[in-house]
Amino acid sequence: MPPEIDLYCERTAVGVFNEPVGLISNVAFLIAAVCLSRQSKQSMASYLLIAWLSFIGIGSGLFHAFATTATLLMDVIPIQGFILTTIWVLYAIHLKWKWWVVFGLMAVCMLVSAELPRDWLNGSAGYLPAWILLVTAATLHHPGPSRRYLLMASLLFPISLTFRSIDDLLCEEIPSGTHFMWHTCNALVLFWIVRAHQSMLEENSPLDRSE
Repeated sequence: MPPEIDLYCERTAVGVFNEPVGLISNVAFLIAAVCLSRQSKQSMASYLLIAWLSFIGIGSGLFHAFATTATLLMDVIPIQGFILTTIWVLYAIHLKWKWWVVFGLMAVCMLVSAELPRDWLNGSAGYLPAWILLVTAATLHHPGPSRRYLLMASLLFPISLTFRSIDDLLCEEIPSGTHFMWHTCNALVLFWIVRAHQSMLEENSPLDRSE
């Protein structure tokens, strides 16, 4: 019996464990969320990003376990939530752009992403607007640890996206596909993005007077 949704090399039939590597690799998102939650400097924005990161791991795990339309939504919605929240954090909080300009960026990102052909880069083209905004924010950011984290995330993301894009091309050579590397690399990309915001909080915090 074919699966309801079949997007990646590893899935060949219906079954919770038909994509074991794709399923298990989502633990990387949860590990990243736990590590980020243990940082001393937090804000409502960082907690929201960490929550989205956790939901990404859970939602993607459910999708790779069941591959249905319902679980696909559980996968996609947290990703879009993280992207939109990140745009707000980087442009409104870090770069201090006016709120209406940032809302415009969020709308343009969503519209352009939706209009890009779904068959480009094995469905990965929709992430390109978010990457462009990440690179732009990293370039405009003031020097410091936050910027370094954003630059690292900007450099790793296209590598991560490549693993997602070539999955179908390498099915014969790599039966498990390369999508699991998208999970692993992307968990680190998102980790660095959240750390960039936490680092800004650390940079702006007053010195501990007890020292």
